[in-house]
Amino acid sequence: ILSESVLPNLGPRPSKAIGPSYFTQSGSPIQLSLNTTSSKNCVRYCWEILGATGASYHDPLAVQAAKDIVASLSATFHLSTKWSDILLSTFAVTPDQAREVLNMLPQWIQGFVPEGVECDPPKRIPFAMTAFDLKGSNVAMKLYVNPRPKEILTSTPSSDLVWGFLRNLTPAMKPRAVDLLERFITDTSGPSAIELIGIDCVEEAHLSNARVKLYVHTRSSSFNTVKNYVTLGGAICDEETQKGLGILRSIWHLLLQEPEGISDDGFDKPMNDSSILCHKLYFSFELRPGRDFPQVKTYVPTWNYVRSDGETIKNYEAVFRACDHPWGEDGTYGKIFHDAFGPAPTNRKKPIHCDVSFLFTEETGVYQTLYFR
Repeated sequence: ILSESVLPNLGPRPSKAIGPSYFTQSGSPIQLSLNTTSSKNCVRYCWEILGATGASYHDPLAVQAAKDIVASLSATFHLSTKWSDILLSTFAVTPDQAREVLNMLPQWIQGFVPEGVECDPPKRIPFAMTAFDLKGSNVAMKLYVNPRPKEILTSTPSSDLVWGFLRNLTPAMKPRAVDLLERFITDTSGPSAIELIGIDCVEEAHLSNARVKLYVHTRSSSFNTVKNYVTLGGAICDEETQKGLGILRSIWHLLLQEPEGISDDGFDKPMNDSSILCHKLYFSFELRPGRDFPQVKTYVPTWNYVRSDGETIKNYEAVFRACDHPWGEDGTYGKIFHDAFGPAPTNRKKPIHCDVSFLFTEETGVYQTLYFR
């Protein structure tokens, strides 16, 4: 899969590319991650769909490349395109519109940094990414689409398009679940908070159990913010959710790279660099056809808070110990990191650790994903 389906579609080699990928902080078009529970782990990688030529004058945001490659991958793996076609077409822009978006991008991004701070905006933003979970001989595929190009072009929040997309899918999402999510995001996050829309790419017969995920950012990293988002403002208050919040609170200081502890649930950690987008946390809201409530996952952009990879390794090992995961014992996670990436120097300008996510369910226990640049 990597050699036949992924590498040919990452654009030209860096030495010949028009510019870097802006999918990761390191400029790599591939982001590696590890999904972990106490009983099993899974390797995963997500990559920006660029096509053979990469983002070019004729396809500045690689929109057409995304359409063509998703169609090809879907045919190769016998996946339904019912949802992916709607998702891509809803947020696609033409080449002329894409060039206009690129011209508008610096001013748009400047609006997300503190007043008086000058940012160094990227030259481009990704439009579409796909991910593969490697589970033994099986591969699970996901598609992610960025609604920002359409939002920048129209100067109108993409939220209305998002709700329309959700309400027009078949099999259908429960109106109650979509309405609840729309009210919460509109009232709490604001209309421009939606960062990505993701879908499971599955065979037609399995669409009834496929997921749609909305990713939103917040400008606060306090645990009070976490509680509000995970419960959708108090609408989700079952025992499983409360148990998960209790576990998350016990390790929250470690995820924020504050091993000495934090003062209280209102602690809002400053970011390392105030000249970048003020995104302090992310949350994903997962919807499935027929489900009454979204499932909420918490993401910490570790790269905004990391002191060094070495310190992060220690913090993550403490997290694993608290969650009864074997990677916390005898420096196991540190050895895994070293085997994959080499030593963890303290002076690396851009650390390898990128993000971490947390979800708890009674069925799987603590489910975490570690992301790397």
